[in-house]
Amino acid sequence: MVLCAAPSAAAARTRLDTRVDMLTTQQLLKRDASGLVDEGRQRRARTIADLRHVASTGWGIAQILAFWWLWRSGAGARIRDAVRRRTRSRAMQRTVFGAILGALGPVAALPFALASYRIGFNAGVTDERLPQWFLDYLLRIGLDALLGAVIVVGVLSLVEKLRVWYLVVMAALFAGALAGVAFTPLLPFGPPHKTTPNALAAAGAQLAAAVGVPGTPVVVLASSRHSNAMAAHAAGIGPTSRALVGDVTLVHMTQPELRVALAHAFAHVRFGDPLRQTLMAVWLFVLAAAAAVLLSDRVGFRRDDDALSRLALVSTFLGLVLIVVYPIYNTYARNLETRADGAALAATHDPASTVRAMVRYADNDLVPLCDRRSIRWYFDDRPPLGGRIAATAGTPDPCPGGGPTLSP
Repeated sequence: MVLCAAPSAAAARTRLDTRVDMLTTQQLLKRDASGLVDEGRQRRARTIADLRHVASTGWGIAQILAFWWLWRSGAGARIRDAVRRRTRSRAMQRTVFGAILGALGPVAALPFALASYRIGFNAGVTDERLPQWFLDYLLRIGLDALLGAVIVVGVLSLVEKLRVWYLVVMAALFAGALAGVAFTPLLPFGPPHKTTPNALAAAGAQLAAAVGVPGTPVVVLASSRHSNAMAAHAAGIGPTSRALVGDVTLVHMTQPELRVALAHAFAHVRFGDPLRQTLMAVWLFVLAAAAAVLLSDRVGFRRDDDALSRLALVSTFLGLVLIVVYPIYNTYARNLETRADGAALAATHDPASTVRAMVRYADNDLVPLCDRRSIRWYFDDRPPLGGRIAATAGTPDPCPGGGPTLSP
């Protein structure tokens, strides 16, 4: 979705980098995490986090309400009838209705997505201009419409032909997840690749062997085209595994911190976390879809209802169930992150640089040390940064009740 992004140079090092560079090893390992970060930036980070959580909540609820309106108002049935008057092809009827259903969600959520973008832009986390953002969002609407059409046509066709259609759908979802994780690093999507510096490649080779995934390459991405945030993560499985590092990360982090970031990415590769998280998401989606079908069956049919128009009702319940199971996925993701922290620290034996890298994330990327406890358990897919710093340095946890979760 980011192929059309306009190129921009990676940001230069800032005064924040200089401040973090000047922290001594004793300060990093003895001082409380709240005393290591920039207080003004932390106040701003907490405000931004609160605004984004509100935007995320509105983003999800808006889509659920849109699907509910589509069924309850009879608009879905009227759209179905209008398509039937123009074509007798059942496949085409399902394609059009599925495309409308797929596009409705992102269209309804547009105001909240725009608000989230503006929050990030005003905070300096992204330099992407509004026209380009709209172009990317329109592309997303088109892709969602295409996906909706494929799903509706495929599922309804299977329902007519097979009694165990749900098993075929489940198998297709899991197979698609496996293929997606395996081949995504090889596809020409996302930020373009840049030349990996020799020193970084050598450090990556040494760390990959230390973590237990020898031969895993390091790939540098032109992430600065869309974001000013630092990024280093794992992608792929088996022979397609990669440690992906954004060019912004290379600008801001020192060599010891880059080693920490690489070790963390390699730890995710070692445990197969990209696949684990994807399979967990698919499994929760399958359970949510089954629950949505059962719930919709308990709502009586209206005179204008049929299997096609009631897909809007199923989508409503699907959204409601996903809201409930969402924190389950985040809890699992936090466990994986905690385990990767431990493996990376064991490979680098450098707690000071690990803490320095986390402090730099907090300052440069406006990451709060601790989200509010009331929403942390629901929204955060990583343990609180303050708790991770405390666990690394052995200092008091500044996040009450919010230290790293137990590793699986």
